Amino acid sequence: MPTLTDNTYRIFVDDKLDPEKLQQGIFLFLYRATRIPPHIGLIFNGKIYDITLIGPTLGIDASDFINTIVKKYTKTLFIELKTPNILENEIIDVLENEVKRFYKVTENNTCLSPIKTAFDKFYSLPTTEVQYIFDLIPLLEMKHLISNVFHLNMERNLTSNYAVLQRYNQDVINQSITALNRKNAIC
Repeated sequence: MPTLTDNTYRIFVDDKLDPEKLQQGIFLFLYRATRIPPHIGLIFNGKIYDITLIGPTLGIDASDFINTIVKKYTKTLFIELKTPNILENEIIDVLENEVKRFYKVTENNTCLSPIKTAFDKFYSLPTTEVQYIFDLIPLLEMKHLISNVFHLNMERNLTSNYAVLQRYNQDVINQSITALNRKNAIC
C-alpha cells in the first residue's frame, strides 16, 4: 500500500519487470519515475497509449519503448492493474478516444488527464479529485485494482522493496512543460 508524507510517497515494488508481462493486461507506467514530474501513460496488451508535448501515442508497440528504457537505463515503474470487466475492443476504443480527446500535454492537460477519464469509464473510479499520480495510486490501491508493481532500472532506488517518489504540484508541471518546449524549440 502506498504511504504518503508531506513531500514523498512510497509504493511497494514486487519485482523487476519481465517485459513479456506487458503483452497481456493493463499497466500504468511512470517513466523517469524519480524525476519530478514523471511521465505517465498506459500499456494495454503490449501497446502504448499516452499524450506528450508533441501529441498522442495510440497503440504503438511497447517493445521499442522498453528497449529505450533498458538501453538508456531510465528508471521506470509499471503498475499492473486488474483488467477492466469489458471487452478488449471496448478498452482499446476508450483508450484511443480519451488519448485523442486530450491530444497533447499543455498547461491544462497533463499526461494523467486521459488516464483519469479512462479509469472513470473502466472502473467507475471517482477521479474528479485526482490531480497527480500520488493521488491516483492510493485510490487504485483502496479499490483493490493494483495486482503488482514492477520496475526497470530502479534497484538503487528501492529500500526494502519500496520506491520513494517525490510529490510535486501544478507549478512544477508547468515549469517542466515550459522547459521541454524551450528544449524542443532549440532542437
